[in-house]
This record gives sequence, C-alpha cells and structure tokens, in this order.
Amino acid sequence: MARIKSTNFYQKSGKVANEVFSNLGNGEVGCRAKNSKQAPLNEEQKINASGFSALNAEVRYLNPVLHVTFPRDTNGIKWANRFTSVNKKREGVLTTTKIHPDSPVDPKKKANEEYTSKIDWTKVLFAAGPLLVPSVTVSKANLNLEQIIAEKTRLRSRVTPLADAETPAVTAEEGEMYSITFTQEATVYEGAYCWTNDRVYGVIYSPEDHFALVQQLRDRGENGVTTIVVPSFVKPENIHVYSLAMTADGKITSNSIHSTLGA
Repeated sequence: MARIKSTNFYQKSGKVANEVFSNLGNGEVGCRAKNSKQAPLNEEQKINASGFSALNAEVRYLNPVLHVTFPRDTNGIKWANRFTSVNKKREGVLTTTKIHPDSPVDPKKKANEEYTSKIDWTKVLFAAGPLLVPSVTVSKANLNLEQIIAEKTRLRSRVTPLADAETPAVTAEEGEMYSITFTQEATVYEGAYCWTNDRVYGVIYSPEDHFALVQQLRDRGENGVTTIVVPSFVKPENIHVYSLAMTADGKITSNSIHSTLGA
C-alpha cells in the first residue's frame, strides 16, 4: 500500500472515485484502489437484492412522505434506509419469483435479470415504532362542481396569487376531483404508550400513479374529521391509505395502519 505523508493540517479519508483513503496515524494516509468487480451472487442473495430493488424504486416518489414518517433512529439511520429495511424484513410485503423458473441461476447475470419482486401495499409499513396506533377510518366522496371550483380557486390563490383583474375565471368539469376523509377518534389510555399531544398523520399513496401525500390530521386526544382533495388522475382503486401517530417532538412513531376506501 502506497503511503502519503501529510501535514498536521490535512488528513484524508473515505472514497474518492476509485480510490479509498484511510488515516494510518502519525500524519500518514493509506490509499488503495477499490475493487470494481462485484462478486457473483448466489440464489438467496439475488432474491434479497431483488426485494431491495423493488422497494428502492419507490423511494424516489416516497421521499417527501418518509422524511416525515420515518424519523432517524438512535443510530442516525435515514428515513429511506429505515423504510426499505423495515419492509424487507416484514412478512408478506415482498413476493419474489424467478423470471424463468426452469433455468439454473446464472452467476454472470444481475439479480433483476433473473428475479422480479412484487410489493403488497396492504402490508407495507409507512412508520414503525412502539407508540399506540391511532383510531382512524377513511372514506371517499365525489365533489360537485361548486366544490371543485372552490378547491381549484383555493389552490390557485396559494400557487399564483394575482390581482382580481388579472385572475382568469376558474372552470371545472364533473369528476375532476374527489375527496378522502379521515375520521379520527380520540385514543388516550392512562399508562399506555400514548399521550394526548401525539400528532396523527394520514398518508395517501398510489403506486400506479406515484402520487404520494402526507398530511397531519389532529392530536391523538381529539375527535374530528379531516378532508383531503385528490385529483381524478389518481385512480381511487389504486390508492392505499395509511395512518400513524407520532410524539410531539417528532422522534417516535407508532406502526402505520392500512385502510381501504369505502365503496
């Protein structure tokens, strides 16, 4: 291993391109080339890699949600890694099958060339923790034209606030939007792992449309209704709805619970 003598004011460690640096002490830095050739995976490793790939493919769309619902744990592990790690281990979340079941495993092929994984979104956790789960039910309702116009006007005023004379008339068509309503019941039990000021959240995700939304509902100690308007391009039959609780300081959550939309 080559050695670089540095001053007391400069130390180098970590990876840069294909080189790995490490501090050896006494002002010396070790440098080695990183092995770019990946070792072949066996069948079990390829199944595992296929599952992680399926979950990781969703993370790019879910990052705004996971940033809220998966706070860093005590080891500092980030939200995306917690999401994939928790759900990879959870029974029933992933079903991995061999694309060509009669063919032997080829060590030269990548995992996604031989295996495919399907996610069961009814079993996915969007939060994982010891808090008591909240009591929330969900339902769907179509909006009439007046309600759609009111919602589009509200959204427009938030995105592009213009003077009244400059604002074009808002038009709407039947079926452009619908609403999802979260009905929350207070669930506080003395001595249980829950507090009245725990925050309750709702999550909406459509894997087909990659539409992801997270919204704070009410505190655990409150009863109430929260309505979220969803555009019609997000098909209701593709939507999965989750709810969870989180401590007021945002550090600890409950497990999320999956709900289905009413008829």
